[in-house]
Amino acid sequence: MSKQNQSAEKAASTQRDRLLEFLTSKKVLLLGSLASLVSIAAAVRKTILYGLDFQWSDVRLLLQHRDPWAVYLSGDSHHEILLNQVPNFLHELYVLLLPFAFVSFGKGKLIWAACNLLFVAVLGGCVARLYELDRRKTWLLFVIVLTGTPFRVTIENGQNDALALMCIALWAVVDSDRGRGLLLGLAYEKYSLPPVLALFLLIRKRWQLLFWSMLPPLLGFLLVDAWLPTSWQTLLFEPFHTALRGGNVSRGIANIMAVTEKLLKHVQDVPAWTAMLPYLLGLVLAFVFAAYFARHAAEVDGRILLACLMAASLACFKHQIYDFLALIFCLAIALKAEPSRGRTVVFGVVAYFWYVERVLHIWRWEFHLFTILSSFLLLVWLIAGIWKLGKTTLWTSRWEL
Repeated sequence: MSKQNQSAEKAASTQRDRLLEFLTSKKVLLLGSLASLVSIAAAVRKTILYGLDFQWSDVRLLLQHRDPWAVYLSGDSHHEILLNQVPNFLHELYVLLLPFAFVSFGKGKLIWAACNLLFVAVLGGCVARLYELDRRKTWLLFVIVLTGTPFRVTIENGQNDALALMCIALWAVVDSDRGRGLLLGLAYEKYSLPPVLALFLLIRKRWQLLFWSMLPPLLGFLLVDAWLPTSWQTLLFEPFHTALRGGNVSRGIANIMAVTEKLLKHVQDVPAWTAMLPYLLGLVLAFVFAAYFARHAAEVDGRILLACLMAASLACFKHQIYDFLALIFCLAIALKAEPSRGRTVVFGVVAYFWYVERVLHIWRWEFHLFTILSSFLLLVWLIAGIWKLGKTTLWTSRWEL
């Protein structure tokens, strides 16, 4: 590299440092806090008006000893499943949400919004602790999270991503395989978020942790099975049948499954078996990511691995914009790392998904093939950027995944 290029990169690094110092200045953080309050208020207002995804009607059916998955799969002729409350989650989630069946839909949405705010608070606090952020950077982390689209849509729609991510972030304060396993098991309720992490643990032969992770979903299934007249063989697979039926789970953005489905739409007379091709490619890519990170796990700190694995799940499986709250782990690394091109990549890609994506959604470009493919490649670039930062970021002590 020439002296001129070295000087230019050094000047750019200095500028980025100054930018971070500016963003963590008290005036900017106070303005950001005001913007965060506006974002929270807007999200709560929308959840009062809509609350599309909050699973209230499903737990109401469950309380009446009726199978919400069977109601949906049979066509829901009486329209008992409200809005977009498709029961495509594991049984354990509905056991956790059962208390909401005792209140009205309006009250339930507000209480769930408050729960989500609490989940995000715990999530942010645990992530800041895990990634050794100081007070100003922790403050900035919360400002960026609370003003970002994934947080706002999570609250607006009554989604449950924050619950799953909080369980994974609580690994920051839990060291035992039993504790981590139980938390991972709770995170399985959003089963599209932790699969690459689970595959990584499988390849690393973390048998005890994986054993404990099976207990929460198993207990949830057994409780629902005892409560409903549906045979256990049928009940076991109903959440997955619901997810697959009629494509009610949108292809999402920035994942290999969405890219494959879009490309297949441009091919005429494709065989019927190709409908499973996106799922197969998603699983193959997930295994490739998990195997690579497992093989090179000793080269980087566990914090880097966790961020890469969470971002990899977004790249492998169908996800909507609210799922991209998972990039909070990547954002924390960027706030911790020294100035570099890799850090700039991480900041830029997180900013794209948390802010720019909403513009594409408004312009209806979100599901265009070029947008989906470009977003997928950006996610892969983000993972590469985080991995590169893992070689240079310094920690006070090593954290094992």
